[in-house]
Amino acid sequence: MTANVDLVKKFYSSFKAKDKQTYLQLCADNIEWVVMDNMPCGCTYIGKTAVFEKYFRHLFSNFHEFHAMPEEFLDAGEVIVVLGQYQIVTKKSRETVVSPFAHVYTIKNEKIIRFRQYTDTVKIQNAVRS
Repeated sequence: MTANVDLVKKFYSSFKAKDKQTYLQLCADNIEWVVMDNMPCGCTYIGKTAVFEKYFRHLFSNFHEFHAMPEEFLDAGEVIVVLGQYQIVTKKSRETVVSPFAHVYTIKNEKIIRFRQYTDTVKIQNAVRS
């Protein structure tokens, strides 16, 4: 396992633990966060404030719970691909929805500089309405 895989694993674990200081340190100041169209607030965010204060605050407001559960880490050097699933508890019905994802991270100088998301946006939109 490479240092870049370890960095991405640390990002997931610190984000899950709400260890803001750690996950922010793992990201470049001008991080580019690309969220799929048709996701809640889907677009490209630039910078830590836009990503972690604007995007995630809005995303989480749509659900009772929203968790990214990584399952597999694929190492391509400066690019790390993570396969996993979102586990969502809907806000209204408290139904559990599972949607697979692929996350693509680009790492430079021991910092995450770019994130790209791929998922079933129809499932996510249906979860928003449930």
